[in-house]
Amino acid sequence: MPEQLDPAVAENLASGATRYLPLTPGNKILCTKRQLQECLVTLAQEAYAMGFLSGQKEQFGSLILRGAAHRPAWMDIQLDNLSALASHGFRLRPIVLKSLVGAGYHELGDLCWASDHELRKLFYVGRKTARHIRTAIRQLLTRPLEPAQAGIGGAEEHIG
Repeated sequence: MPEQLDPAVAENLASGATRYLPLTPGNKILCTKRQLQECLVTLAQEAYAMGFLSGQKEQFGSLILRGAAHRPAWMDIQLDNLSALASHGFRLRPIVLKSLVGAGYHELGDLCWASDHELRKLFYVGRKTARHIRTAIRQLLTRPLEPAQAGIGGAEEHIG
């Protein structure tokens, strides 16, 4: 596992965090100490989330590989299978699904290690949609399921 962020990822994180700071006509940032602190906290949280998910993928990735004995059935649901997604409480707009599939996310299991930042880089996926996807995946991951169990009870999650 690398000890530093990829410079391109670090630049992308920094530009995303500073997006909310007010600019002067000369593209200089003029902000309060509180605004700068909020920007830095956002940057730190996103970097932590990326590192945390990367560490989890490295540590637990082999446990949920296709064909693994303990792999939950929901991980194999194709993102283009709207009825199966709906049965698990996912409601994604078709344009969001198209963007996810175009980026290489073909199954719900592919989204396990995608951070908010990675999802927001996709077309038509904003902060709220990315947060909802991550929350829904986290809920599915923490539920004790049998690998062959097909359905999940509980409240539906409306996403996107």
